[in-house]
Amino acid sequence: MLGYVLRRIGLMIPTLFGIMLITFTIVQFAPGGPVERVLAQMQGQGDGTLSRVTGGTGDLGGA
Repeated sequence: MLGYVLRRIGLMIPTLFGIMLITFTIVQFAPGGPVERVLAQMQGQGDGTLSRVTGGTGDLGGA
């Protein structure tokens, strides 16, 4: 029983490392990270998502 538990714990390490590697790779290759988006909005080059969602008013309030 102890051998089984140690084997399972030993397999958790490469599995978690693989998951972290895949997640890191996906995040790094995704275009337009949050920092680039904020910089684009500060420079007036926003993609207009807020105006498309709010109908051009920029107001997200319900009333």
